[in-house]
Amino acid sequence: LDDRLQPMTDRADAPQFKAALVQLCSGRDVEKNIAAASDLIRAAAAAGADYIQTPENTQIMELEKPRLMAQLQEEAGNKAIEAFRTLARELKRWLHIGSLAVKCPDGRIANRSFLFSPEGAVAARYDKIHMFDVDLGNGESYRESGTYQPGTDAVIAMLPWAKLGMTICYDLRFPALHRALAK
Repeated sequence: LDDRLQPMTDRADAPQFKAALVQLCSGRDVEKNIAAASDLIRAAAAAGADYIQTPENTQIMELEKPRLMAQLQEEAGNKAIEAFRTLARELKRWLHIGSLAVKCPDGRIANRSFLFSPEGAVAARYDKIHMFDVDLGNGESYRESGTYQPGTDAVIAMLPWAKLGMTICYDLRFPALHRALAK
């Protein structure tokens, strides 16, 4: 293999780090979801993780648009963002929140991923580009595009160990985005 294609773990000069992926079953209560995620993030940090990532919809999972809108905040002053910013700073870890629903000034919602540095700063943010719109055979229909505003920009964040191409869930089904990030 070309030296650039070797896995990082096989290279003597590769910096070492430990990653943790938090599994979480978010519900309708933002405060409970933040508390549950925070407990799991603390456990991951205690186990030695340097980089910790949570799933999409970390702070809320709500299908009813009026109930969702009633609980959301804009990015400035957002209690979930502040809680995770503070936690990253306290734990001195890279904290990647898979996504939070953030109210946009135009009244729509961004499905936004946040990467917090160990100092608690927002190191990068990414708005999900590809919306999950599907009609299932049993008559169920989901239209993420009816509630969420799609992002437009691919984002690469710089970690101490490597570059991180940021995507969210359904983006995985679109290889052009990942090719662009890799290039």
